[in-house]
Amino acid sequence: MVERLRLRLEESSGARETNDEADDEPPIDGAPQQQVTGSLEGTSIQLVQRRRGIKYTPLEQQVLEAKEQHPDVLLAVEVGYKYRFFGEDARIASRVLGIMCTQANNFYNASIPTPRLMVHVRRLVHAGYKVGVVRQQETAALKAVSDNKNAPFTRQLAQIYTAGTLVEEVADHPTDNGDQYLMCVVESSGPNSRDKCVDLGVMAVQITTGNVVYDSFEDGFLRSALETRLTHLQPSELLVPPHLSSETLKALSAFAGHTIKYDDAREPLLEHASRSTVRVAFADPELADPSAARRHAADFYTAHESSSQLSLILGLPDPVISALSMLIKYLEPFNLTRAMLGGNSVGRQPFTQFHTRSHMLLSATALQTLSVFATSSTLMGGSTDEAAVALKELLKPGARLGGCHSKYVRGGDGSLFSVMDHTRSQFGRRMLRRWVAHPLVLRDDLDERTDAVEYLKTLMDDSEANQELSKERLVVAGIHAKIGQLVDLERGLCRIQYRQASPQELLRILRSLECAISLLPPDDDIEVTEPRLLAQVLSRDTWTAALRQSIAEWKSQIDYKSARGGHKETLFCRGALHDQIQQHHDRIAAIESQLDASATAVAGQLGLPSLEFKTISGIDYLIDVKNAQAKHAPASWVKVSSTKSNVRFHTPLIVECLAERERCREALRLAARNAYDEFLATIAAKYCGLRALVSSLATVDALFSLAILARTEGYSRPAFTDSDESTAASVDLTDAVNPVLSQSMPSYVPNTLSLGGGGGGKNASSPQAMILTGPNAGGKSSLIRTVALVCIMAQCGSYVPARRAQLSIIDAIHTRIGASDNLMAGESTFMVEMRETAQLLRQITPRSLVIIDELGRGTSTHDGAAIAYAVLDHLAAQQSLPPLTFFVTHYAHLVDAFAANPSVRSCHMSFLEHQAKSPDDISTLTFLYKLTDGASADSFGLNVARMAGLPVSLLLRARERAEWMRTEMESKRAAKCARDLTTTVATAMAATHIPS
Repeated sequence: MVERLRLRLEESSGARETNDEADDEPPIDGAPQQQVTGSLEGTSIQLVQRRRGIKYTPLEQQVLEAKEQHPDVLLAVEVGYKYRFFGEDARIASRVLGIMCTQANNFYNASIPTPRLMVHVRRLVHAGYKVGVVRQQETAALKAVSDNKNAPFTRQLAQIYTAGTLVEEVADHPTDNGDQYLMCVVESSGPNSRDKCVDLGVMAVQITTGNVVYDSFEDGFLRSALETRLTHLQPSELLVPPHLSSETLKALSAFAGHTIKYDDAREPLLEHASRSTVRVAFADPELADPSAARRHAADFYTAHESSSQLSLILGLPDPVISALSMLIKYLEPFNLTRAMLGGNSVGRQPFTQFHTRSHMLLSATALQTLSVFATSSTLMGGSTDEAAVALKELLKPGARLGGCHSKYVRGGDGSLFSVMDHTRSQFGRRMLRRWVAHPLVLRDDLDERTDAVEYLKTLMDDSEANQELSKERLVVAGIHAKIGQLVDLERGLCRIQYRQASPQELLRILRSLECAISLLPPDDDIEVTEPRLLAQVLSRDTWTAALRQSIAEWKSQIDYKSARGGHKETLFCRGALHDQIQQHHDRIAAIESQLDASATAVAGQLGLPSLEFKTISGIDYLIDVKNAQAKHAPASWVKVSSTKSNVRFHTPLIVECLAERERCREALRLAARNAYDEFLATIAAKYCGLRALVSSLATVDALFSLAILARTEGYSRPAFTDSDESTAASVDLTDAVNPVLSQSMPSYVPNTLSLGGGGGGKNASSPQAMILTGPNAGGKSSLIRTVALVCIMAQCGSYVPARRAQLSIIDAIHTRIGASDNLMAGESTFMVEMRETAQLLRQITPRSLVIIDELGRGTSTHDGAAIAYAVLDHLAAQQSLPPLTFFVTHYAHLVDAFAANPSVRSCHMSFLEHQAKSPDDISTLTFLYKLTDGASADSFGLNVARMAGLPVSLLLRARERAEWMRTEMESKRAAKCARDLTTTVATAMAATHIPS
């Protein structure tokens, strides 16, 4: 019965090749477990390997050969109108894709229809697998007339996909896909035996957009700098070289979610499919040698005629060059090495440095605790349940590539980026994300961007008020109105460069390019001259007449109907490529004319006045005659088929001509593919100019996004104070609100605060640090996050949520907020707290903003309070130019300890206390959420416990215990004071001989 069910399902799947739902039904009643003997999870692993004494079918022989060559790849093998998986690959595909798995001949089998191939490839890739597509290299028609027609089809591995190398198709509508990075990390030498510091080189490539990022830096034994780069780039795939130190492997393992060992290069089995992890690949060990890496890189760029960039690339540090060479080597089987050529102009560095002195560096901790791009639950350290839910959503039918990372890249509820993102294009969103991730620190660049935002804000205000606009302003407004109609041109240009774009995509891309280049009219009298940033991106140097002419020429060669249908044979309607392909069409037409002309001779042989050839079941030029007429057919005719009343023949001439026509059709398909690749190469030759055009559009889109945000009520342009390294940082905000919370809470209470601008120590002219106390849930954490987020927004060139904002330019934001462990790295909650504090203390400068929330709560009261005191004393009192510090604490005695220190200001979040009306009740609070000078006498934790719903009886018992503990502590303190006083008096009396 099971076999009949399998055959019935396969027949229905074959009959419905284009049915999108044919293979998405889950196994019926646990069918896989019933049909595959011993298929218990984690116990039955059927690797595709040769075994003695087993007779394999010809197809299985091909699969075995492919697996021997690519043992780490999950293979989808083309078999007729399906793609099939074998052995352990089938078991994995069955579980991840929800399709049937059966035992057929010597291996497990699972299959998917051809039209749904890429849908399932994406889902397997996101489950952590490296997927290969094995295609048939012969057509059925050619094979039928070939000498090896009885042999199996020739098959070859055509494509390989992983999480970091799969480039999504370009759709008409914007997608929410993440842009995956493939990242390689290299150490220059072994760790120092004393402090385990190493020099690291990082190279990451975003295959989707062609963006290549590198960095070289020294990192401590905690690898905090490496963690920052991992958190910023969020790679979906890590390329791991040999001989990494244990500390570096530990950091990479914590990010990937599983232990990484270089000698463990086996692909994940089915048991790993339920884990939402970063894929790990292993680099060629030969390229770990710096000299070998340099030779490999030099050979690659010389072969691609990029010698002008070679000298710039070879000037990079050795670890970066090693990472570059490893990536090039790794991308070779994917045919994606063009991504490493970069997209900049000749003579310029083709790669982007991750961090420069012109940008603020946001640490991994700051990104996470401030929820810059995502709430903390969507970043590293999420729970296993959350990862399982994310994977479940990902594996749903129709799930798109990038689902795992889309919340990080795009922004989600509760993130700063989601508030700032008003872009209309994918490339504009990526540009804005780069701005938010790397705020500016150079005053000129900052003013230039903010001027452009103010200009666009005024433009939208005037347009809404129906005021007359100049031609230049109309052009800028028109760009914003139409930019949302463009497809993802960054991704499209990369797919063209990789020769992966389909005819349908090509038509979408060319139409969008034509629309894009027309956004700036060719009239010389229309030129945007101000503000400076807009004038740069809308310069005629980018929007050139030559580029405009090239786009028009490319588009004119395309036949729209053929492009929509994906027919490369008739894609070109004019030009040299059309002439080349037309020769093959002419040969086919001549053969068909010869066949049509033979109908008269065939009719004469049969004694008929005329004859019309028929096409039946896909067979052309059939001579269909009645049985009575069939006796007049010559013996040389070939009988093709027959029915009760009719017989169908082919003459020798027809057989010969059909074979020749099929050979010509195959030559046509080959010529069409070659012509199409040549056409894509022609467009790719203009990649640098096209990418510059898209980058200009992205900049305009990102600027308009900030201008839309600037029109929000309560937002203002920030003013920056003139300061240098010799002056302390400051922040002065009037009626500031949290940009994230105020979006969902219209009644959010604004606050005014001023801090900084003076020195440190006992001679401080104004406070540089603030101790912030107050009741639990009183708004302390919200306030300090508001300050940090306002600084980030201001240095992105954005308006800020405050009636007035005067700020110093901050070089870095360091945070120590919240409590979480890191079990993958073997770190407890308090260890994470101390590690982040140590990292903070090592990296602060006088221009830094430091945010510390409840330091020391992860250990005993005395140790925690002592550490909190020592850290605040180091930040605020022991430096001549201390950083700007906000220190939230529930240790009330810290306020007393720094009461006499002019560099520390004490504040609290105000509230009203309502005393209990009866002994069987507890006091309640009304939160005012206003910053007020002075310290809070209590934290009122029982009030939060009441708000959380703890039973009243429990709260009363807790109140009694709290009062007893408070009385006990005061008694001990009084007793100690009495003892000290007695000792002091006794000593004084003994020294002066005062009589008792």
